[in-house]
Formats: sequence, C-alpha cells, structure tokens
Amino acid sequence: MPFQVYLSPTTASPPEAQVQADVRAAIVADGGRFEPDGVTVLTSDGLRITLGDDEQFLIDKLSPSFCRIVFNAAQRSNSTVERGGADLTPLQMRGSSGATRYVGLRMDPIADPVALCARLGRDLQDWNRLMREGQSSGQLGRDGQLLEPPPTPGAEPRLTADPTGVAAHCDQVQATFAKQGWTVVRKVVSQNPQYGVVWRADITIPGAGEPSRVICWKTPGHGFFIVDRPLQMFDPTASIPPLGR
Repeated sequence: MPFQVYLSPTTASPPEAQVQADVRAAIVADGGRFEPDGVTVLTSDGLRITLGDDEQFLIDKLSPSFCRIVFNAAQRSNSTVERGGADLTPLQMRGSSGATRYVGLRMDPIADPVALCARLGRDLQDWNRLMREGQSSGQLGRDGQLLEPPPTPGAEPRLTADPTGVAAHCDQVQATFAKQGWTVVRKVVSQNPQYGVVWRADITIPGAGEPSRVICWKTPGHGFFIVDRPLQMFDPTASIPPLGR
C-alpha cells in the first residue's frame, strides 16, 4: 500500500477545489508534468507519483522536487500536510496561516522544503515498518490493506451482552470522541465468525455532511482496531447501508 501525503484545509484555506488547483499549479511551477492518464506525475528530478481521487500523493519514495511541490502547495493554500502512519500531527508550512480543523491537535511548524523532506522521510520509514509488521502478523493483506470485519453485520448474531469486554472498550473510545461532538445514531454489537465481537455504530461528526460507520474490534495479540468508513460513496455500489437492528 503506497504512503499517502495530502493537504488538509485549515480555517484560512480556500474552497477544496482551489486547494486541488494549487496542488496542480505547484507541480507545474516546479517543472513537473502530468502523464496522459492525468493522474501520474513526473517531477523535475524524475520521481513518478500517483495522484489519488482527492489529490493525495501516493508515493514509495521522496525527492527534493516532491518536497518543494508539497511545501509550496500547502503554503499557497494555507493547508496543513497530513500523511499516513502513526504520527497524526498536522504539519504547517512557514508563511501559511489558519488553524487546524482537528479539535485538540497541535501543529508542528515546518521551516522549508528540506525540513519537510526530513520529516516525511521519517514518517515513510515508520510506514514501511508498520506495513512489514502488519503483513507478517496477518493484520494486513498483500496489498497493505487492513484485514477488517465487513462494514455491515449482515446475519451475524446480535449480542445484548459481551463478557469479552470488547464492546465496553469500544463504548469508552466512543465516549472520548463524543467530547468532540461525535454522536451515535445507531449501534450494533455482533459476533463475527472470524473477528469475534464486532462493535459497529453509525455516527455523525460536526462539519461532516453524511454519517459515518465506525467499526471497532480486537485482534488477539495486537489489541484494538477502529476504522471509520463513510456511508455514501461516489460509486453507489460501494455505499454502506445504515445500520438496522
């Protein structure tokens, strides 16, 4: 699974379409070019990058040109730089303004593209380590995707009591998120034949247009996992129906 680097709007950012335009403008300004498919980018120093659906960069290595592109695009659009991995701290480029939209998260200042490359290099190393460990332990598939319960409980037996403590732990996590305005619309606890007790809830998040499905479960020897999936997808066949009983 490629390492993701993307821009996240702040309170001072323009509309999302303009942020995406700033990303593409920064690519061209640094001497990069788009391949005929419109999603593959070749930087001025030869790095080949894929742009995802939301203009996120999908990479397996870094280059000075790439770091300049990201730095300049984030600075111009007053966005923070986010990435995959364990470090969730938003990165704010010097010269940009605005506050992060993630409640309670501090931002780390980044002085220039060189400093950004150093930080992203560390994060990329951590990401690759996590991928290797996850695949060797069976938590991740060959494509690097998390092996997780299905988003809907289907015919899984519903549980009214859970002696394993999984549901209680997931409830405690949700109580923490509730302090940030997350609200449970409906919750279902069920028994999955592969993953054991699975806690699912449809939740609303302040500022988000549609509810999301939160899935919480425990993997023996590796602790708890929580994922958040939007109910509505651009591809209707990939959308998740609201929870029933």
